[in-house]
Amino acid sequence: MQITLAKTIDLQQAWMAKDEAIVYFGYQHHKPTFQKLLREFKEHKEFKDGYRLVTSCMPIIHIQKFDEFLVWREKNKYKRNK
Repeated sequence: MQITLAKTIDLQQAWMAKDEAIVYFGYQHHKPTFQKLLREFKEHKEFKDGYRLVTSCMPIIHIQKFDEFLVWREKNKYKRNK
């Protein structure tokens, strides 16, 4: 019997559970702020496809899309009509 080794490819995680995203983005001590951002993220027409409610209590978030949302929000924080 011959064993063949294959190379493994490191892939960046695309989706993350909300509890993990809180830690990943550094909001573990600011959960109400994260909740506010997440609510805005899932209601925004350009970013809402980055939020999925798989089960009633387990939302998952597209990491890159949420990061893009945070960048967008920072650039537009002083504009009246977002």
